[in-house]
Amino acid sequence: MTIETMPETNAPKMTRIEINVPTALLAEAEALAVIEGWKPAELHRIFWEKGFAVHAEGSNKRLINKSLREKYTDKDLE
Repeated sequence: MTIETMPETNAPKMTRIEINVPTALLAEAEALAVIEGWKPAELHRIFWEKGFAVHAEGSNKRLINKSLREKYTDKDLE
């Protein structure tokens, strides 16, 4: 009997996290995973990644807008 090891990959190291989500939302996500052929863990990683991307984009827009507003004085706005 030969014991094989997993091949080396370039996948990033993973950190396990635990979160709480509404039960109905989790059920919808799991149903979507089945329909789209995703393993639940893959779907959760995609949600995390896309959610972070949306948050980062919004944050960047707020910072840019704040920076632009700070360039104007109260006199410029009158």
